[in-house]
Amino acid sequence: MEFRYKVINEQMQIATGVLDAVDSEAAKRILADNQWQMIELSEVKGWGNWLGREFKGKVKYESVSAFCSQMAMMIRSGANLVRGLEILAAQSEDKRLKEVIETVFRSVSRGNSLSQAMRESRGALPELLVNLVAVGEQSGMLDSVLTSMAEYYERENFIHKKIASAAIYPVIMLVVLIGLIGFFLGFILPEIMDLMTQNGQKLPAITQLIVDSSTFLRSYGLVLVAVLAGLAAVLYRLFKIPKYRYYLDSFLLRVPLLGKNTRAVVTARFSRTLALFLHSSIPIVPILNSMENIVGNEVPRLAVVRARERVIRGETLAAAFGQEKFFDPLVIQMMSIGEETGRLEELMEEVANNYDKRVEIGIARMVALVEPMFTVLIGIFAGGMIISIALPIFNMANVVK
Repeated sequence: MEFRYKVINEQMQIATGVLDAVDSEAAKRILADNQWQMIELSEVKGWGNWLGREFKGKVKYESVSAFCSQMAMMIRSGANLVRGLEILAAQSEDKRLKEVIETVFRSVSRGNSLSQAMRESRGALPELLVNLVAVGEQSGMLDSVLTSMAEYYERENFIHKKIASAAIYPVIMLVVLIGLIGFFLGFILPEIMDLMTQNGQKLPAITQLIVDSSTFLRSYGLVLVAVLAGLAAVLYRLFKIPKYRYYLDSFLLRVPLLGKNTRAVVTARFSRTLALFLHSSIPIVPILNSMENIVGNEVPRLAVVRARERVIRGETLAAAFGQEKFFDPLVIQMMSIGEETGRLEELMEEVANNYDKRVEIGIARMVALVEPMFTVLIGIFAGGMIISIALPIFNMANVVK
């Protein structure tokens, strides 16, 4: 990343320039090392920087899980942290993870803690992981925290792969449908039209509809694509705003089957993350501050915010969350029992496992439902096309008779 700075240098003169650093904190350290007094520091905005960050992206959950597991083993074995990172960087097969480990290695070599070094990865590593590593360093339980995070991200990776697998069939069917329509409109329909035009025959309504649609797409297809792309961009920006994101998430949660599965995924993530934080001995209010940004849905996020305010006012966790409709009675009951017995961490882990099973069953049901729906949809389109071709041919045969 590039940063534009304005400083007072060693000669007590104002100087400006641009420097490269992994983030703003690293840029500040560079200025301090040069014994410059900082006046202003801002990131240089540009398409090149933005595209570079977007292209690199985040480390995959599968790789994050492996990284956490290997780091935990090295720490338990008493190996030097710098040497351990050097070994992991040399052995990593994931190019993005390799880049991140090399960044962390350089930062730790300069004397930074592991959590500080991980923050220099520019968001490539999950914020939850970085925060818990910082807690583990302070409490002396870093190996335990890393082991828990390895299990957590392994589970998240499993859920993501399940969802991706469920999306493969609809995507393939959609491609087949688009190809079928394109082949019909581009090759078969023009031949039929030439034949009908030569005989001066009036086209049936369904055939005329398809002909008009084809003419429209040929004339305004690019305009239509541009309009749809612009609309998608506007909606994307609009749903980044929390207010409108809330409306979208509320609607999706009311969609049959999809809403139930989304609720199960969020509840499992919430319960498992809560158990992880409790295992790390973090106070409940900071836990809820972090949980607000982890659930991944605006409806439960606001529920966590409201529950946090009640907890600050002195209510129990179960009482605070019990007033939110998003969370099932099972979750609230387990919270209540856990608070009474001192086994909240253990019971939240059980709740997470329970909802993980619901997610697997829900995804299987969605796949079972989507397959026949797309089959019927393709059948309707194919049947309509066949009818639109057959009717004028039959009519022409009757005229010949």
